[in-house]
Amino acid sequence: MIIKQNNKSINITIKDDTQTFYYLKNLIDKNFKNKIGNKNKIIVFNDSSEEVGRRYFLKLLSRLYARKTGKKLKKIWQIEKAIDKTIKITLIKQNQLQSIVNLKLNLSKQNSSILIEMDVKNRFILRGLQNIFDNYRVLYHPSDNRVLIYDFDKDIIERLRELTAMKEILGNFIHFHYDKNLFEEIELFVSSATRKRKSINLLLEDFYRLLNCSQYDSYQKVRANYLSLVKKYHPDNILSDNTLIIKVYSKKFQKIQQAYKTIKEYHKYIGNVA
Repeated sequence: MIIKQNNKSINITIKDDTQTFYYLKNLIDKNFKNKIGNKNKIIVFNDSSEEVGRRYFLKLLSRLYARKTGKKLKKIWQIEKAIDKTIKITLIKQNQLQSIVNLKLNLSKQNSSILIEMDVKNRFILRGLQNIFDNYRVLYHPSDNRVLIYDFDKDIIERLRELTAMKEILGNFIHFHYDKNLFEEIELFVSSATRKRKSINLLLEDFYRLLNCSQYDSYQKVRANYLSLVKKYHPDNILSDNTLIIKVYSKKFQKIQQAYKTIKEYHKYIGNVA
């Protein structure tokens, strides 16, 4: 039994000991719900409601390791307190070969996304990618094994460097394919997109102000403010016969309509509204 851990996971490799593997697997099946697995591999993801069960499981794991190997883990307290990490257990049988998955990385400027293409269907790799890029919008296209990462910023480059430095993801050996200038290309794209967003926000600033909003407000708030203002300034709701007041309200109503129409199109463009 070999136990290793990094910032996000605890990796347990069991060699030619099916009894121990299935003993742990049965415990996991009974006590943890957020998991995936097959006959030789099981991965348990963090769930805050299972914290107590995780503590007992990790203590059991450290004792089992000591009994199986005749030695204690170094810094054993780090294992027993790692309740928020993904737990991965892999059974390696004699002469068993681990699969190699090819991942091709590209920048898709056309739809403003980072594209990761897998040469085979592999839900372990998919779940691993979702965990690595958990701060971004990640979509999976099962028809052609493509993963698309949207709404990324300059910090994505560090995540990608960490990814491409990995030799395996959740028990699968990985071979990466990407252009040597990919990271520089992404950095330039992010800088350009940031400048473009700033220019657009400057153009929209008056429209947001007209709707009593800011560029940081959600589309839902923009719409709520718009409906409130429309109700107030709609020509049919003017309780006055004064020509000047009617003219002022009508002009205000037209500006509100134009502002909302423009901002709505912008939110459609950035994907905040259907």
